[in-house]
Amino acid sequence: MSSEVNAHLRQQGCYGQQREYQIVKGRHIRIAIGSKTKHKIFNVPMLALAEKSKLRLHIAWAWLWLAACGLVAIPVYLLIKSGLGLNARILDFVILAALVAAALVGLVMLARNFARKRVFFTAYSKVPLFDILISKPDHQSYKDFLDILESYLHQNRSEWNLKTDQQIAGEIRMLRRLAGEGVISQKVYEAAKDRLFSISNKSSRSAG
Repeated sequence: MSSEVNAHLRQQGCYGQQREYQIVKGRHIRIAIGSKTKHKIFNVPMLALAEKSKLRLHIAWAWLWLAACGLVAIPVYLLIKSGLGLNARILDFVILAALVAAALVGLVMLARNFARKRVFFTAYSKVPLFDILISKPDHQSYKDFLDILESYLHQNRSEWNLKTDQQIAGEIRMLRRLAGEGVISQKVYEAAKDRLFSISNKSSRSAG
């Protein structure tokens, strides 16, 4: 491990997607997500993160969609067959077997990829920046990395006593960069920027 990397964690998400998180110089989190053909790497300053992360369910939506389609298609096919008065046993077997197989594959893969995740947001605009799967690849590795991450988060907040306007300006710059890198959409960036300007104006009026 490079001397500038304080801790790292590797995980595997849905569809074999690789995730890697590195704490760099105690100041940034470097996130690498993707496959060999499509890889995304971006950096998030510790100071830009909200004090607390949130727990969410990690659902493989593609597998859920496959399972739902398979389950719904079976009675629909039987109703259409009954209405048309069709009687093709071999065709019935093939179609129903395919639909049942699709539903079973979807349910099995959904169960295998179902997990909880910890989502990290920006401090002021509450934009979700990245998430870490809980207890992946194992509980101890996950816990050790999270403990180090939270330790550096607290350390950065205590060392850098920035004013609200300074933090908001830094958050806007970071979100603009992430939008340019394709990490967040331009629509998310514009909405976050409006929220941050609103917070900044309220803070200025309160200070005045």
